[in-house]
Amino acid sequence: MKRSNILSKKQKTEYCAVLSELLPLLRDRLGMTQEELGMVSGVSRVTISQIESGRSMMNWLHFTALMMVFTSDRNVKELLYVKDLLDPQLLLFYQVSMQEAQINVYAEPMEITG
Repeated sequence: MKRSNILSKKQKTEYCAVLSELLPLLRDRLGMTQEELGMVSGVSRVTISQIESGRSMMNWLHFTALMMVFTSDRNVKELLYVKDLLDPQLLLFYQVSMQEAQINVYAEPMEITG
């Protein structure tokens, strides 16, 4: 990845803080309970509850997992744009990350022994 496309720790922390504030609103916009959001994002209900109540800080792993869910819904995605959470720098980061993630899979038939 090009050095100019890497987000600093400070930038990641700022993105996490913004998403933490918006988390209840975004979850509500999806019509999901904390448990349902946890199931689809992989972030536990307890962690979501702690982030929403301010008892715990969101980390970058939580951020990326939740953003995958939130950006899959058009209405929520529009709200993310309005709240400046999908700014050009973050979009560039994900675009570059996805472009450089090349996976070569060579599948060979497996022999099943009984």
